Formats: sequence, C-alpha cells, structure tokens
Amino acid sequence: INDEIEKLRLSTTSSLLSGRRDIIVIASVSCLYGIGNPVEFKKNIIQIEKNLSISRTKFLHKLVQSLYSRSNLDLTSGSFRVSGDIVDIFPSYADHAFKIHFFGDEIEEIEIFDPTTNKILKKIDKKLFIYPANMFATSPDVLQNAMNKIREDLLLQINYFKEIGKYLEAKRLEERTNFDLEMIAELGYCSGIENYSRYIDGRE
Repeated sequence: INDEIEKLRLSTTSSLLSGRRDIIVIASVSCLYGIGNPVEFKKNIIQIEKNLSISRTKFLHKLVQSLYSRSNLDLTSGSFRVSGDIVDIFPSYADHAFKIHFFGDEIEEIEIFDPTTNKILKKIDKKLFIYPANMFATSPDVLQNAMNKIREDLLLQINYFKEIGKYLEAKRLEERTNFDLEMIAELGYCSGIENYSRYIDGRE
C-alpha cells in the first residue's frame, strides 16, 4: 500500500460514508487489504461549521481521536498544526487543507487552502465534515477490549510454540505482537493493523 493508494481508499470511504449516491467503486488489487470497521470510522467523523461553539482544546482532542498527528513545522498529510487561534488540518484523503479560525470557544471562520503554497482557495459557510486520518480509527474502549483479547491469544500461542520446541518462533511472535500493542496503545493503530481486524471488530 503506497501513500497514493491509501489516500484514494480513504477518499472513497469518506465519500461513501458522506451519503453520496454517485460513486462507483472498482476493486483493484488493493481490495485484498481489509478496511476498518465502517461503524467505528463513522463515529470518528468530526462535524463543524461557522459559529459553532466548541473549545479549541476539545476540537484538538477530537482530531487526535480521529488519528491526526500534531505537527509544529511542515503540514503533512494526516496532520494538523496550531498557531494561536488558528488550526490547520491536512486530511489524508484530500489535496487541500482546512484553516479553522477560533475566537474564544467559537469557530469564527473556515477556509480551504493549498498546503504547498498556503494560498487561500475559498471560504466555507456550510457544514464541514472532517473524516479520520486513518482507515482504522476506533473508539478507545473497543481498542482496549481488542488489546486484551490479543494478549490472551498471544499467551496461548507462545505456550503452544514452547511446548513443541519452537522457542525462536515464540520469542519473535512475543516481540512483534508486544511492539504492535505498544503502538496501538500510544497512537491508536500500528503498521499492519488489518491483521488484528478480527479482534477490533469483535468477530469469532
């Protein structure tokens, strides 16, 4: 999965969940990769509009929950930066970025701008939906349950490998899975998180 394919997949998922009825999806080789749970993805869509009453801190918390990372310098895809009362967001599914102007605990203005040139393209006076930065945006309680189940199965598999004399495999599995669990706990996802989709979806 390269960055461009990932952007297109996120764009497609976001468009489908927006309720649009003019989308046709043609499956390519990337249909091999699972996507996150659409119900959980939808829970993490941020809806804002001009004059909305919301604290900047709460808004930033929502961005982090939707797997956007904070950047202090360059604005990269899937990140946001804060400068005083202005929050810049560069969605993973788009080529443009959003500039949110706060005045106290109220959104004063929303603009679309080019993240390369910083040129303002237009102002937004209607509702804006900011979709998650990652396909696997999941609520904390669902992730915590999944991590507990992964740990249970990890212990069973390690014990099985040791019983049949595969100590190296047991060690490798333990190290890799624990690394993944640390990343999930810290960032909300890890590389190859689709391998854990059964746990996250709560399937048998």
